[in-house]
Amino acid sequence: MAGPARPRRLVFEWALVAAVSTVAVALLVLGHLTVRADNVVYDLLSQAGVHAPQDDIVIVAIDNRSVQELGRWPWPRVRHAEMLRRLAAYKPRAVAYDVLFVDPDPDPAQDADLASAIRGLGKVLLPVTFDVPGENGAPFRLTPPVPPLRAAAAGLGQVNLQFDPDGVVRRAMLAEDDGTTTWPLLMESAYRLVNGRHSSVWDEASGRARDGKTMGLWRSRPMLIPFAGPPGHFRTVAFSDLLRGQTPPAFLRNKLVLVGATADGLGDRYSTPLSGGQEVMPGVEVQANVMDALLTGRAIRPLSTPLALLASLVPVWLMLTGFLTLRPRANMVLGVGLVLLVLAGSAAALVLGRLWIPPAAALLGLVLVYPFWSWRRLEASSAYMLAELKRFGEEPELLPAIAGQRAEMGEDVVAREVQLMRAAVGRMRELRRFVDDTLQGLPDAVMVVGLEGEVSLANRAARRLFEGPTGQSCQGRPVATLLDTLGKGEADDELTMAGSVFQLRREPLTSTRGEAIGEIVRLTDISALRAAARQREQVLQLLSHDMRSPQVSILALLDEPGADRPTAKLARRIETYARRTLALADDFVHLARAESVPLDLELLDLSALTMEAADDLWPQAKAKGVAVTSEAGEDECLVLADRSLMTRALINLVGNGVKYTPQGGKVDCAVAAEGDEVVVRIADTGGGMAPAQLARLFERFHRGAAAKSSDGVGLGLAFVQTVVERHGGRMSCDSVEGEGSTFTLRFARALDGA
Repeated sequence: MAGPARPRRLVFEWALVAAVSTVAVALLVLGHLTVRADNVVYDLLSQAGVHAPQDDIVIVAIDNRSVQELGRWPWPRVRHAEMLRRLAAYKPRAVAYDVLFVDPDPDPAQDADLASAIRGLGKVLLPVTFDVPGENGAPFRLTPPVPPLRAAAAGLGQVNLQFDPDGVVRRAMLAEDDGTTTWPLLMESAYRLVNGRHSSVWDEASGRARDGKTMGLWRSRPMLIPFAGPPGHFRTVAFSDLLRGQTPPAFLRNKLVLVGATADGLGDRYSTPLSGGQEVMPGVEVQANVMDALLTGRAIRPLSTPLALLASLVPVWLMLTGFLTLRPRANMVLGVGLVLLVLAGSAAALVLGRLWIPPAAALLGLVLVYPFWSWRRLEASSAYMLAELKRFGEEPELLPAIAGQRAEMGEDVVAREVQLMRAAVGRMRELRRFVDDTLQGLPDAVMVVGLEGEVSLANRAARRLFEGPTGQSCQGRPVATLLDTLGKGEADDELTMAGSVFQLRREPLTSTRGEAIGEIVRLTDISALRAAARQREQVLQLLSHDMRSPQVSILALLDEPGADRPTAKLARRIETYARRTLALADDFVHLARAESVPLDLELLDLSALTMEAADDLWPQAKAKGVAVTSEAGEDECLVLADRSLMTRALINLVGNGVKYTPQGGKVDCAVAAEGDEVVVRIADTGGGMAPAQLARLFERFHRGAAAKSSDGVGLGLAFVQTVVERHGGRMSCDSVEGEGSTFTLRFARALDGA
């Protein structure tokens, strides 16, 4: 399950599957529960290992013909002595006599004669055996050859063979010990006698590594026998032929001779991987296969239990890792590949490295973990989907029309999931239709753009705008190419086409996880706004020039002396109306520009600006008998502001205080830094305002009772409020009738000059 986020339940399920799978494989390996399956694979691979045995190994067989010719078994020891003396003439390299001589002969002279023959040949190895259980409660009893023979032999070796659960001989232990004495396998003793060192199946450091304990004996240096072929594969000489001298000398000279029983009924016969059907292999031939493996270096080492556990777990862990990182199809390919890899690896290690890595536990782990994980993943996914569908169904509806389309829960789990899915899909379709209808109904041209910059969705307005001149669909095309078909406007975010002006806006689209998934591009037709702006400029031009000029001229004529001058009363009335009209034009122009002119921000000290405003109004205040004071705090009161607009706003406020304060009163101007703000307070001792008047204080063209006798037109405070709001500030007024008013301005402080 690849992806940036996984449901916690699925991660928990993966951890559960991983733990169960690991424990299951460990039990299979440590409990040897897959031995039979491993043996099947080993037997199949053993078929490919058939080879010609070493010519140096010759079996002297006590076969059916020899028993017929020489009489009933067991033979008298004199016959064995005679055969050894005959064999000595052929000068073999060594003789491993796989016949037990554990009971003394009734005639001690025969034991002595056989010992003499053994001593005369010089390189004869005899077997030892173990009686289980031993005497007096002992776990076993070692039964060596009788003392004369034991003393004459060049060495001893145990001939115990290991049987697998199916009764087949596949392995041998090169050494067994009881903690004090070690008895090598008879063929290991023969190898040491011939080569002067033990075999290289295990090095010296690991030669004492113990495979397990049975019958009170520790078994060590295990090896798997690579059988050269089926029974009868080795060169064989009949005991009776050798005894009569009918064997050519070259057949036995300088050879490793194994003497043992092959006749029917003698009991020393075993099933092997290559014996096949009813055919069994004599014990002496099993020993010959062991010797062939030691001499040729074909001996196969079984992997130790800890390493076998690791080799079985690694493929399962790789499969589990794939579950978290790969998609289901890739996991299927990975699973098949791991099965083939386990089989191929086991075969390659056996054939090339002479190392047996049991594959069954790993194969069974892979076979079990895939359906187990699939089941748990489906279960977890189903539970997660059901929970999400329930949560989605419980969310408030965006459209009241589909609020009644809730899923009615049935009794069956699958039926409930189907009903929830049907309801969720229905809601999503309705919401999709709602979003599409909303988008198509927008008057602006709107396009939804993906991360690659291509248009994925466009409404009708966008299609009319772009598909008309190009004749090509918007969807699937780069949005930059579409925008390049429009001309550049006066501003950076404006585009033009056929006399129309469009404002370009881009809004990012993000997923529920906050990841960017695209953007919304919107083109708003602002042609009417541009036309209105031009008309507004024309009106401002009219007010600032065409209407002001006549009023200024009237005032100038009234100031000239002459006979044609009107009466004093008429002149005062004309002057009043002219000044009021002029003030109206000036205030309207200032307000309009405050609303529309771009701000020229700079770092200003409001304390200095407030003192400048107080100084500018000092002549009017002195003439009226009003005291104007300025007070600044110790901290800098820096703000980012437009000097012209901020100065005029402060002059307006101080001027209002002077205008509406009676003679003998005062206007206090205070500026202070309060936390992250700069606060300006302008308080007067005028007549104050009633609550009803205070509520309409900032309305345009509203004039209080005290203002109606003055030349004001009701735009001064609206101008101040506009300036404050454009600078991101706040403005308030506290007033008590008969006690004066306090205007408070708050601006964001520019800390450290930033």
